[in-house]
Amino acid sequence: MTRLAEGEEILHHLLADLLIKGLIVVAAVVVLVLGVVLIWKKVGR
Repeated sequence: MTRLAEGEEILHHLLADLLIKGLIVVAAVVVLVLGVVLIWKKVGR
């Protein structure tokens, strides 16, 4: 394997890792927003 191919493989892994972490953050924000909305409605404001 050449250095260029190794670099592309590392870049691919980094991008995949970033995508997975981004999806986790988006999912966490959605859950947080839903929780706040449900609590807000239950409190009656």
